[in-house]
Amino acid sequence: MAETTTRAVDHQYFIRAKPPAVFRALTEPAWLTRWLCDTAEVSLQKGGSYRLGWKDGPTHEGTIVDFVPGTRIAFAWKWPGVELDGTIFSFAIEPQEGGVLLRVLHTGFPRREEWADLYGGAEWGWTYFAMNLKSVLEHGHDLRSKQDG
Repeated sequence: MAETTTRAVDHQYFIRAKPPAVFRALTEPAWLTRWLCDTAEVSLQKGGSYRLGWKDGPTHEGTIVDFVPGTRIAFAWKWPGVELDGTIFSFAIEPQEGGVLLRVLHTGFPRREEWADLYGGAEWGWTYFAMNLKSVLEHGHDLRSKQDG
């Protein structure tokens, strides 16, 4: 069996919320700032631009490479000062009884030592933020420390 040359963060989370509410939280700036980042601008269309910023942290900006309203959105993901061309980050939702199955997928990490920290950071980061999204939507509680940023 041949080893792949890239690896991906690929997680699924069940969220007890209605599909339209989950999709709004994944795509609308006012919602993105409630669980993910401090500032957000998003042009909701394939080929549209996005900009996500964190106080005392990076600003990610780029292009939306896939968008199906109510179902999925994918971003060409960039990290300031680091060559991340080729990584794609996406959210997809699937309605389930009692909620939504959220798939968080970040693909295109080369299997090279110099990418190990970036891949590990993405694994940790997307887990942290997906759990925060779940907390915000299910309980109205933002888990991010008020002392961060």
